[in-house]
Amino acid sequence: MKPSKMDGVLVINKPSGMTSHDVVIQLRRILHEKKIGHIGTLDPDATGVLPVCIGKATKIIQFLDDKDKCYEGTITLGIETDTMDASGKITRVSDSSKIKVDDVTNVLKDFIGEIDQIPPMVSAKKIKGERLYKIARQGKTVDRSPIKVRIYDLKLIKFYQENIIGIDNYKNFAKFDFSVTCSKGTYVRTLAFDIGNKLGCGGHLSRLVRTRSGQWTIEKSVQLNEIKENPQIVSSSIISMDNALSFMRSVVVNETGKRKFINGVIVDTADILSHNAEIKFDDNVRIHDISGDLLGIGRAFQSVSKSINFKPIRVFANN
Repeated sequence: MKPSKMDGVLVINKPSGMTSHDVVIQLRRILHEKKIGHIGTLDPDATGVLPVCIGKATKIIQFLDDKDKCYEGTITLGIETDTMDASGKITRVSDSSKIKVDDVTNVLKDFIGEIDQIPPMVSAKKIKGERLYKIARQGKTVDRSPIKVRIYDLKLIKFYQENIIGIDNYKNFAKFDFSVTCSKGTYVRTLAFDIGNKLGCGGHLSRLVRTRSGQWTIEKSVQLNEIKENPQIVSSSIISMDNALSFMRSVVVNETGKRKFINGVIVDTADILSHNAEIKFDDNVRIHDISGDLLGIGRAFQSVSKSINFKPIRVFANN
C-alpha cells in the first residue's frame, strides 16, 4: 500500500553491500513511486545517512546536495588496495607496526583546510562523459585532474594494532578510528590513501559510516528493512519540502503574486506581503502564499527601479 504525504525527504540509514542507486530501486518498488532520487552518493561498503527525495521533492535535490558531510571510519595502515577501501585487491603491503599515535595525530593536522584530491578510478565521477568505475572495470586507468575540497575537522578517536594473519610476513598492522567533517565531493577513501602515504606506510579505508549529511543525522534515519516491513512509517518519517528547505529565507506573496509565481511570472514588490530584510540579490528563497503553503523556490534579483523582485526557479504548486 502506498503511504500518503509522499512529497518530501526520507533519511535512510544505508546498509553495507548496496549502492545508493540500489536503495532508490528498492524504495521505488516498496512505495510504488517512480520519482525518487538520492542526495549525494555513498560507496557500497559504506553505511549511514543517505537522504532520498520523493515525489515533487526530486525537484529540490540540487539545492540540498551542496551541504557538508560528517563521517566516522577506520583506516588500516600498511595495506593498500586498488580501490582504496576494503573491497579492493591488495596492491601493496608494508610494515606499519612502528607507527605511533603521535605520528597519526601530527599527520592529521596537515589535512585540515582546503586540500587537493585526485578522484579514485573506482568512483562515479565522469571523465569525457564516462563514469570512472566503468573505465576501471575495463582494466584501464585515465588521468584525473585534482579537485579542491575542504576538511573542516579531522580527529583521531582511537589508535590500536590488529593481528592480520596471512598477509606477507607482517602480522601487526596499525589502525585508527577517526571522525571527519568535510565539504561536498570529498573522497574519504582518497583521504585515507593520502594519510597512509604521508605516514610512509600506505593504508586503506576499512570502515566508513556517514553520520550526518547537511542537516540530517543518523539518529533521525530510518532502516530500509523497517520500511520493507511497514511502508506506512514513511508518512511519519518523511520531512516536508518546506522543512528540508528551511535554511532558505521565506517570502510571502499575495493572491496576485501567487498566480504570477505559479505561472512562471516574476513576482514584483507590489505582490510581496512580507520578506526578510537580509535577503540579498541572487539568493534562493522559499515562496509562500498567505496561508503558509509552499509554492516553490524563487531567486531574488534587482529590478530596473532598484527594488527586489523574485523569479520562479522551481514551482511546486499546481495552477
